Amino acid sequence: MICLSILGTSIKVLVDHSDQDNLLRSLVSTFSRRYLPRVQRVEYCEPVEACIKWISGEGFIVESVYYGDESSIPDYYTVRGGLPEAYVNESPVFFLLQVYARSLAKRGYVLLTDSVTISDGEKAILLLGYPHTGKSTISAIALTHGYSVLSTENTIVKPTDNGIVVHGGTRVLVFDPRIRELYGVKVESLEKTKHGYEIVDLERRDHPKLPQRVIGVYLIYTSFAATGSSLSPIKGRKIAKTIWYFATGLLKGIDYYEPSPLDIPIKGSVAETLTKLINTFVENYSVSFYEAFGSPLEVFKTIVEKSNLSI
Repeated sequence: MICLSILGTSIKVLVDHSDQDNLLRSLVSTFSRRYLPRVQRVEYCEPVEACIKWISGEGFIVESVYYGDESSIPDYYTVRGGLPEAYVNESPVFFLLQVYARSLAKRGYVLLTDSVTISDGEKAILLLGYPHTGKSTISAIALTHGYSVLSTENTIVKPTDNGIVVHGGTRVLVFDPRIRELYGVKVESLEKTKHGYEIVDLERRDHPKLPQRVIGVYLIYTSFAATGSSLSPIKGRKIAKTIWYFATGLLKGIDYYEPSPLDIPIKGSVAETLTKLINTFVENYSVSFYEAFGSPLEVFKTIVEKSNLSI
């Protein structure tokens, strides 16, 4: 048995593989950390939010699921297959991401997908964007200009009376090398994907202060072909609809993996957390929530000025 924890949210994994330490090693690989916030092995697994029985085999499949709707009742999963491995057996990483999205929600946190947070050291801005709309490019530009990137793909946030607070997230940045010439990006990378994208392990660069409060939210639409930048306010029901998409994407299986993602029910303590999240965004960000269009560099400059980030 191995106990894995993210922000004190514990999952117990019963592995029948010959060396269960291989599971931990696979989860701290660069590939896994592109999608999973930092996972730690802990000695004591209390309280347990989920239990996974992992039977060795070929490929990967979820054989059974039981959801405990209250935070005091663990979820139970039985899976069969190999351990996570980039380009060979990637499905277990995305399964665990779904398990953690639900487990964190049971404890009052939300794992926002397709999200980035950038900080000046004291306060953060949240960038949301559908795939390939410029989040990684803007993150690399921000690093070049001396800002910290708190999260790169999946962000852990918590709704509070004073707004949304960032508690962590993934910290492996993957970007198109063309942005070095296009936007003057100067970020050292140590690895590349098989498709030639550069990989930066931000844990090797810094360990920014957490938690940090979000002061502005931007839904970005940028492209290399675009010029200039413009902002359009998002208000009312559109705030709720936008946040619902990014807050439930992992739970509802928007991030595809083989043979098919789980469609996790939203009820009980999970529903309570999401309701509080939506209300917090609507009540606290009605004058600081924007759609951003244009060139990644110009959008970055506009966002920094609008949010009054310092460096």
